[in-house]
Amino acid sequence: MSTSDLYIVNGKSLTHLAEFDNGWGSGPACWDHLSEKYLGDRDPLGGKRSEKLWDLFDEGRLQGHEMLALMMTRELSYIPLKNLKDAAEACDQFGQECQKEGEVNHWPAIAEQLRKAATMKHNRHARGVCLVCTSSGTDWEDDTEAFQKAWPIFKEDDDS
Repeated sequence: MSTSDLYIVNGKSLTHLAEFDNGWGSGPACWDHLSEKYLGDRDPLGGKRSEKLWDLFDEGRLQGHEMLALMMTRELSYIPLKNLKDAAEACDQFGQECQKEGEVNHWPAIAEQLRKAATMKHNRHARGVCLVCTSSGTDWEDDTEAFQKAWPIFKEDDDS
């Protein structure tokens, strides 16, 4: 079974924070919800659907909590440590909005883990927390350039 995982993003490494069974409860739950809400369908994963979802982001049609959830599913994105509490609130809101009976939804649990991470003492190289939506692989693995390419979901100068 696939998993979704949260990691602390350090300067040149990841530290595992939490694992959620059934990877469908993070990225796919987000993509399905946004597709149904804004595009009126639930196209198969990948291809045109991915383009359409990111078009929604580029067009500014998504609400703040929806933008955050979608950005968290993007490879090499991370939430800066100073923004973990705000991100947790957004994940809670998104989790409530996208809950469907009988379908896995990790967003409330992700919010709880972000709150925990916000209270933890981190090493001096810690930059933030990232979500890896599937255990089948990630751009972070075996790629020292990935840590240079990593991008914060919140603006670096954002003090919120």
